[in-house]
Amino acid sequence: MIITDTHHLETVCQRFATFPYMTIDTEFIREKTFYPEVCLIQIASPEEAFCVDPLASEINLQPLFDLLQNKNVVKVFHAASQDLEILYHLTGNIPTPIFDTQIGAMACGYGENVSYQQLVKSIVKVDLDKSMRCTNWGKRPLTERQIEYALCDVTHLRNIYLQLKNDLSQLNRESWIEEELQELNDISTYAHSPDKLLQKTNFFNFKGVNLAIFQQLIIYRDKVARIRNKPRRHLIKDDLVQELAAIAPTTPEQLKTLRNTTNGFEKSSMAGECLQIITTALETNSKPVFVPANNKALTSAQKNLVEILKLALQLIALNESVAPSLIASTSDLERFAQNHSCSFDKGWRFDVFGQKALQIKNGESCLMYHPRSKKVKLLNISELKV
Repeated sequence: MIITDTHHLETVCQRFATFPYMTIDTEFIREKTFYPEVCLIQIASPEEAFCVDPLASEINLQPLFDLLQNKNVVKVFHAASQDLEILYHLTGNIPTPIFDTQIGAMACGYGENVSYQQLVKSIVKVDLDKSMRCTNWGKRPLTERQIEYALCDVTHLRNIYLQLKNDLSQLNRESWIEEELQELNDISTYAHSPDKLLQKTNFFNFKGVNLAIFQQLIIYRDKVARIRNKPRRHLIKDDLVQELAAIAPTTPEQLKTLRNTTNGFEKSSMAGECLQIITTALETNSKPVFVPANNKALTSAQKNLVEILKLALQLIALNESVAPSLIASTSDLERFAQNHSCSFDKGWRFDVFGQKALQIKNGESCLMYHPRSKKVKLLNISELKV
């Protein structure tokens, strides 16, 4: 059940290549590193299941990496993004083609961000034992119980995949999934860039040069964390980054007085780099390197429109048996209210929700409560009696 040498892995991958799909999952630790340390890779074909030990001294994972690029074999994940990021870091590529059962389940009405455990219970009718969720996967030797537990993450996934494929076919939603997987299949999703980092950052109402300092410190900390393979917060805590941007100290003495500074930090090379960033920004009156595309506050009318759209989204998602968040987020609704591009202005989302959202925005449709049925319905204005 566990593969620890290259020859065994080679023969297994050759057999797996003859099947139309395989399931895959990873176990990793990253508490003390920037990049996840992969400790176990679980794989299953329709007939077999194995744990691959990447920490074994006599194993080369290249046969597995080659299999993951085999276009004749669908690679099935649950909540794929983190596993794909790990595999991208290991190989410089992402598996192809792929299927994400979490996305598939959301498109088939199984709920919001449905967990693997929930799908196993709903589809396979098994209560999954998650008692070893926090086990130390980096410790060797692995116990039989650990291996059996890990294999469950790919063996039940086979039945889930087949059921979801059938559901999607019955609902005629295969094209939905193809659209959804485009982002996961895009290698730029996993490549690093300062803009992508800042897009995910809360700017805490910083403005002007203080915002510029904050952004530059965030980029600097991230760069050093990647080079040293250390978690960002282990190098400079989030609270200290905010304090540096707000107070903008320019000398070690000023730095030492900050509340979130640890003992001796002011003497470190990172402290010197931070002070240089701050000093240069102040001297040149630096401008922010990244400006959010949608940072203008909503008007009262736009806020009201967003609330109506939220209700319409819930209603349409219920009628279509699809998770609302798969169609649109609150941020999407706010962007739509402000006439910015959003997730539902094209593709299947436009067909399901975007057209109706436009009708509501243009005053062509409305929501109405029916006392008899006790349900809210979306009605065209022309249907209303004058």
